[in-house]
Amino acid sequence: MKLDFLFSSRDGLSSRRGRQDPRFSAGAAAARGGLPALPDDASEPYSTPLERATRGNYRIDPRNMSPRQLADWAHEMYLCRMLAWEEYCMAGFPPELHPQYNRTIGALTGKLAQPDTPRNMIRVWEERLSFMLRYYEADEPDVQRVEKLLRLLRQQI
Repeated sequence: MKLDFLFSSRDGLSSRRGRQDPRFSAGAAAARGGLPALPDDASEPYSTPLERATRGNYRIDPRNMSPRQLADWAHEMYLCRMLAWEEYCMAGFPPELHPQYNRTIGALTGKLAQPDTPRNMIRVWEERLSFMLRYYEADEPDVQRVEKLLRLLRQQI
């Protein structure tokens, strides 16, 4: 055959038979010495934002929160599985954090983005809920998501 020259050096045995796997030497681990252990006070046990708020080292005030802080809070709540993905998308991505806000929404409303300006987020979400109740049914999933977000924000007070 034309391609027999490609396989002429093989003896018909498995190609794994003569292969040497790399091995770790004991000298490499001893030379490295290992990494030092972390001190006990540096490691924090897994907890929810609500538990950290009660311990005093994690405090948020939803009545004085910026949209950027709201996004961070929503991310924490999503990681703790207190918010579903749809709820996180609703609260975790405020429009003012979008890089083109001033050219799009800001140009239409005449207001520039102020993502670090604190405002009463409970009032903001209550206004959004009242708007949604005017135009949506009360059992719509979006209305229920906003109600859940308001409930969680009120728990932070």
